[in-house]
Amino acid sequence: MSILILYFIFLVFASLFLLKITNTILKYFNFNSSPTTRGLHDLPITTSGGVYFVFYLILLFFVLDANFFENSYIEIFILLLSTIIFGILDDKINFRKLYKLLFQIFLAFTLIFLFHFKLFQNIFPLIKIDFIYFFLNIFFIVAFINFINFIDGSDGNLILFVFFIIFCLVSKLYINYSVDQYIYIIYFIPFLISFYLFNINKKIFLGDSGSIFLGIFLLFNFNYFINKKIIYIEDVLIISSYFITDMIITFILRAYHYGFNSLTAHRDHAYQNFCYINKNHKKLNFYLFIYNFIYLFPLYFLYLKKIISFLPIMLFSLIPPIFFVIKYSPLIKKINDNLHKKKL
Repeated sequence: MSILILYFIFLVFASLFLLKITNTILKYFNFNSSPTTRGLHDLPITTSGGVYFVFYLILLFFVLDANFFENSYIEIFILLLSTIIFGILDDKINFRKLYKLLFQIFLAFTLIFLFHFKLFQNIFPLIKIDFIYFFLNIFFIVAFINFINFIDGSDGNLILFVFFIIFCLVSKLYINYSVDQYIYIIYFIPFLISFYLFNINKKIFLGDSGSIFLGIFLLFNFNYFINKKIIYIEDVLIISSYFITDMIITFILRAYHYGFNSLTAHRDHAYQNFCYINKNHKKLNFYLFIYNFIYLFPLYFLYLKKIISFLPIMLFSLIPPIFFVIKYSPLIKKINDNLHKKKL
């Protein structure tokens, strides 16, 4: 354990150094995100910071057991590297939405056929119709990649969310299994910590190179741990309760207010409006940290220890997000104003 702690501390400082180098190189090649009407920053900031996760992929070569996954390290490396390369190009060129969708579908096909992605076969084993499983898995992978991109709409949000997922996963492994053979997950935490420190202080953005990488990295691990019966869909729902709540309520409100135009790019999420009102990303991150680690994790722990069943835990996990989204969603005011105009 002492060796693990030393390695962890070393990786924190090493990753900070590597991220500083990455930031310098990206600045040199003008990878900048300029302020936009949808954005929440006022000055150009370095983007495509996800390229920094290449160093983690290199680290995997030394810490990943060659026989741990069904796929070889080279296959895993190419899959994850392809997300970074496409993301870098997208951050620089800004591909059309069609090209982005086609790449997401390509990643979905790769996960299904090469990496044996079988999420819905595990969730709904009684269906037993292959083409239904195929389309459900394709839809979920593409939706999840976009879900991750949606979370990456405020400084620190996505990194904090991924860190919380890994924290919960490691906790479950420690309680019910063993963390020794999953050391590669623990070694990802220093990279997240370093990036969070830069990201929350507006020094660098993940960009598509980071959000797509993290989406596929999470999907790859979800598939593995669900296949191994280590985590279940209930775990994912509890851990993701805030962002699932925000996404569903915002989608319903936008569908009601905008109709067929509800799928256009927007800034109608509650967390975006909260940052806009307060002119502060750190305050949102503080609230999300309190919610995830002080409120939600104890609930999840009770679920892990089988003290309280899933449904009550899920209900309690949804209460704060529902109140937050209703309070800060700009759509509530837009809908009320629209109804008031119609009465007049």
